Amino acid sequence: MFEKNRYKQIFPANDQGRDFIVGDLHGCRALLDAKLAEVGFDKTVDRLFCTGDLVDRGPDSEGCLELLLEPWFHSVLGNHDAMLMAWLYDGKQDDPRRHLYAGAFTENDGWQWAERFTRAAEFLPLLESLPFVIEVEDQFEIVHAELLDFLHNPEEPQAMYLGVADHFVAGFGNIGTWQDHLLWGRSIRLHMQTVEDRPSFSDALSLPVYCGHTICRKPMEYAGHRFLDTGAYGTGVLTMVESAAWDSVKGPAARATPQASSMGERE
Repeated sequence: MFEKNRYKQIFPANDQGRDFIVGDLHGCRALLDAKLAEVGFDKTVDRLFCTGDLVDRGPDSEGCLELLLEPWFHSVLGNHDAMLMAWLYDGKQDDPRRHLYAGAFTENDGWQWAERFTRAAEFLPLLESLPFVIEVEDQFEIVHAELLDFLHNPEEPQAMYLGVADHFVAGFGNIGTWQDHLLWGRSIRLHMQTVEDRPSFSDALSLPVYCGHTICRKPMEYAGHRFLDTGAYGTGVLTMVESAAWDSVKGPAARATPQASSMGERE
């Protein structure tokens, strides 16, 4: 199902303006617009990167999808975006992975807004163009769920992932592929919650990684990952940070615990 979604898209450093990263949008377009106005976002030189999950949960999935038409907006694929993509295939792909993701979209009631959005199918090519990982050269990476060092090889990252046999993916609730791990993985979350003294969980990634998917009470950093999803659709708090100003917004680095979600594992 993910034949057209590339592993990584690389952007050059932005020497003309600022780079911002925002957590999972989940249909909260109005909150995003307010954030952009607050920082004086300049669409001619500034760039906005997103940790994915543009759709579902919130009031304006359509408005968030339309961001994909903007030249200043760039997003990785989130698990809810993948679920929408599978649903839009509508039988055009007969493989177990598509059925699994399309079924999850229905279970999450995504069809209720998608059926009303008459232009939804127009966005299928845009969803297929979303990468699993974004890198801004020599500065940071972005992934939806997690990018673990034991799967990550800066020289040949995709080959490294493809070399890993199907395995249990924490948060996916099933045997998963490397794509499922990038979209659903919660190994870091489980490690933080169950290891009392939290011994070293290697942060030997070559660049800091911004991610979403796991809801936290406030932005936090652990194992080389910078968690940005503060549950905007439920809390009204959307986290957007300027890449050059992370130290001013992050919470306690190693001791913060992600907020347990009331939505269960299929978030």
